[in-house]
Amino acid sequence: MATLHKFVDFFKISEDDQKIIETDIRDENIRRIFYLSLIGLPVSLLHVIIFTLHLNSSSGVEHKWQISILSIHSFIIVILGIVSLSIYFSFIKKRSNLWLAKICIVVVELFLLVGGATISAVDQMVTTAINPFIATSIISSIVLLIRPVYSIIYYAASFLIFYLLMNYMQADPDVLISNNVNGLTFAGSGLCLSLIFWKMHLTRIKQHKLIDKQKNELIENYDKLKFYSEELKESNTTKDKLISVIAHDLRSPLASLINTTKLLTENFEIMNHDEIKKIMVLLNKETELTFESLNNLLLWSKTQRKKLKPVLEQINFNQLVEQTHLQIESLFKQKNITFSNQIEVGIEIQADPSMIQSVIKNLLINSIKFTPNGGHISSEVSIANDTAVVSIHDNGIGMKPGIIAKLFKQNVEFTTRGTENEKGTGLGLQICKEFIELHGGQIWVESQPTKGTTFYFSLPNPKSTKQVGN
Repeated sequence: MATLHKFVDFFKISEDDQKIIETDIRDENIRRIFYLSLIGLPVSLLHVIIFTLHLNSSSGVEHKWQISILSIHSFIIVILGIVSLSIYFSFIKKRSNLWLAKICIVVVELFLLVGGATISAVDQMVTTAINPFIATSIISSIVLLIRPVYSIIYYAASFLIFYLLMNYMQADPDVLISNNVNGLTFAGSGLCLSLIFWKMHLTRIKQHKLIDKQKNELIENYDKLKFYSEELKESNTTKDKLISVIAHDLRSPLASLINTTKLLTENFEIMNHDEIKKIMVLLNKETELTFESLNNLLLWSKTQRKKLKPVLEQINFNQLVEQTHLQIESLFKQKNITFSNQIEVGIEIQADPSMIQSVIKNLLINSIKFTPNGGHISSEVSIANDTAVVSIHDNGIGMKPGIIAKLFKQNVEFTTRGTENEKGTGLGLQICKEFIELHGGQIWVESQPTKGTTFYFSLPNPKSTKQVGN
């Protein structure tokens, strides 16, 4: 019973098998037919040449046989020539017409089906050999990949044609029986070889497809693993940076706050009003800077985890800068720095208000940090070619080229103290860069020592508008 099931399963064609038959095996058969045609052409041409050179001028049986062989091989040359050219131009050179190539397969299959039996039958005029039928039976099994059911029909039809032609051409009953038995043997052998080669080739294609699938899965898993490894590495870098900032950069201002409040608590009764006010101003300054540092730290950590995306709105840029200035006005007053908002009232830009405000705030705080007491900071916006360029200018201490080169580099911890020993986390400008790039813009700086600094950032395609009459 198990053997019967295996026999039945051998002839079953699954959906995957059908896809392979319609693609891989079809293409393989086309290529094999093409190369068989290229081999068959010179072989038939050689037959024509040999038989032409030895053509008997008499009108006997041998002459009739020679003429028949010449005619058959001439016909073979024509058929194989058409087939090879058709496959070359429709499949080999350019896969433009698969139907023509498939027709060529059928033509060659039919030709092998009939050709061997026909030539063997003609040969019976002068010999008892059936070599052409043997050759086509073996060639068909080796060259053509035929489905098992069709293979049985093919070789049964091949032997039937051979049997009928042999009975018509061979008059000797003993030779006829021998040839029929031999023909049946080689037709059966061809069928067995065909079934074996079919199974081998189908199995090999399945194995190759399975290997390719596993290879692609391995590559995909490797890419995923590499991606997660990079994310983990980036996450660890972010974690290390956070720990570093919390442990070092935020520790100092917090310690300063503790010492200041301790000093105030212990000496409050002996301090006069001016001394207390001076300490409270310093305390306020340290508190505001520490708050901004914590805020920058939170924003930076979010950008590193790819959690932030700009939500675009139409914003009045003059108002946005004014609001930002008011939020940190106390920092301006502490150093007696004046601020001039030179942005026209009616300019509107499409951007994320929170992100752009954070950028402006960080750039203003940076300018305050490096502008001496009594200095001046200004803001401007210029619009050209659907691009807004915002500038924050100060008349502070400026920067050397070597310092400018380090400002926006990722994974480079860089911070310097301000004109009154102000200290930052070094994250402010990194946040500015990442927020502007999220908008598709750029940020850059121009500066010279003792001549001040100007930070620029651009917002491309902002759909900028200028409202008149405001």
